Amino acid sequence: MTLSEIEQASIHSELPIVKNIFNTDGSSLIAIGMKSGAVLDEHKAPCKAKLMVIKGEIDFNTATESRRLAVYDSYDIPLDVTHSVEAYEDALFLLMLES
Repeated sequence: MTLSEIEQASIHSELPIVKNIFNTDGSSLIAIGMKSGAVLDEHKAPCKAKLMVIKGEIDFNTATESRRLAVYDSYDIPLDVTHSVEAYEDALFLLMLES
């Protein structure tokens, strides 16, 4: 599935569209598309992870803070911190995982 297809699918879904688009030894790249108002439920990063927004805006939320990220913003996700993500606008972002 291409980024364009993920974006289009997310517009018609109340749930986030999560697709692994690249995987190699020790790292992977995941694309996540979310319609405005959609929520990626609370979870913890399983390994070192960086998030990069390529369309729209999202709110990265923890118990102690909320951080709005917009197009071309990137953020190093802290390990062992429970967080959720909510789409402020229709959004598409990449998650780079490194074990």
